[in-house]
Amino acid sequence: MEKRKVIHVIYSGLGGHGHVLFPLLEGKFGEEFINIIVFYGVEPVIPAYVLRCKELGITFHEIEKKRGQYIKPFRLYREILKREAPHAILVHNSELIISSVAYAKKAGACKAYYVEHQDNKTKSLTLRSLSKYALKRADAVVCLSENFKQELLKQFKASVPVKVISNGINTDKYIPVIHHKETICIGMAARMTPTKDHKTLLNAFKILLKSYPSATLEIAGSGDTLLQTQVMCTALELDASVRFLGLLDEKEMIDFYQKIDVFVLATTSETMSTAILQAMSCGLPVLTSDIENNAVLIEHERTGWLYTDQNAVDLAVQLKAILDNREKAIAIGKAARQEVIENYSLEKMGQSYTSLIE
Repeated sequence: MEKRKVIHVIYSGLGGHGHVLFPLLEGKFGEEFINIIVFYGVEPVIPAYVLRCKELGITFHEIEKKRGQYIKPFRLYREILKREAPHAILVHNSELIISSVAYAKKAGACKAYYVEHQDNKTKSLTLRSLSKYALKRADAVVCLSENFKQELLKQFKASVPVKVISNGINTDKYIPVIHHKETICIGMAARMTPTKDHKTLLNAFKILLKSYPSATLEIAGSGDTLLQTQVMCTALELDASVRFLGLLDEKEMIDFYQKIDVFVLATTSETMSTAILQAMSCGLPVLTSDIENNAVLIEHERTGWLYTDQNAVDLAVQLKAILDNREKAIAIGKAARQEVIENYSLEKMGQSYTSLIE
């Protein structure tokens, strides 16, 4: 039987879309379908994405748009759809959901599915309108967790199926290593945006240094808030203990997780954090804010730790508790990895998306 063609639409710059899509394409889903990626956004395609496409043998198209301009990029996207004639479209980038649905309805033999990524509490009016549209007109809407689905359905009425498909992690890549070092390294990896709470993390780290003066903090990622975070770091006199790593590719990210002792995700808004799942897969003690969608992934003191959102003192207290009891931290790290293996595997995610399309 001829393989069916699937187009995946994701944001061209750094973000959660790639963290969902590329693991999906690494598994059986990548073998069962002809997969084509459309990178769309105001940023050029990041080199790591281009590299992954080449490694996986995936055809891709790039549509770079200017802020506030839509006519030309929408036309280019429609031309790609006509040329490729897909059987299904998985839309991660919300701006192209209307064009995707319009094409699918006209083509007849194509289905358009919308994958929700943006936290419901922080959606702009435009994103809310696109969610509402997708719930009425797409062939189905995918949510990353049951909690996120219920949040969505409280706000909007759905006329189409709403499926829950959790992110999947390649647990053969993201593996634990045994540390043989005396120094303590704490790490955070995230796109640097206003919803990522580096301010609380830096203030907590300043407190922690009173108990662990030789500890270091490594911050991976880039984005709009990088400069102000660096300025704050200097103002708190933390430059000697904090290192900014910038944007890391997949291999560098795995090295990052395997180097640090504790992973912290200080954040005020999430849907389902791939970074948390990756760190859990590496057997790390994970500490994150107690917002609802983080608490879905982390059970406090069983698969990780939760601190009171935006509370630097509590974050510092939880960090110290982890470092003070390394045996407990190691045991919880093992439990976290088992949780990912059982519930957030590539195989499970791939099967779910295959069932959706079929």
